[in-house]
Amino acid sequence: MSQSLFADLKRIGIDEELAARVSASLDPDYNASKKDVLIMQEAMLQLQVRTDKRYYELQASTDKRYYELQASTDKRYFELKTEMVEGFANIRSEMSSMHRQYWITFGGLITTIVSIFFVNWYFHL
Repeated sequence: MSQSLFADLKRIGIDEELAARVSASLDPDYNASKKDVLIMQEAMLQLQVRTDKRYYELQASTDKRYYELQASTDKRYFELKTEMVEGFANIRSEMSSMHRQYWITFGGLITTIVSIFFVNWYFHL
């Protein structure tokens, strides 16, 4: 059991000397002392330091990726906003053109109705 414990402790990042001392302290034939408790605490603290270091490295890389994504998103947002403004300008000019065509068609319709009315009125007199 102590050999597999030794290997497991090394695998999780405990240095070799401390892993050997912890493994020896947990031997059932060994009488534990206060020193063994301190050895266990040192092993836990080493593991905690290693975990904290990995956590902060991961957090730093995550923050970096977040800011890159935010910058990319902001850039794309402003590009879309620019495209929308240009699109609205094109729509506005097209609507203006359609508005003119409407009034020309409406004026032609009124002119036709009035001319038919006068021609009809002239021949009925």
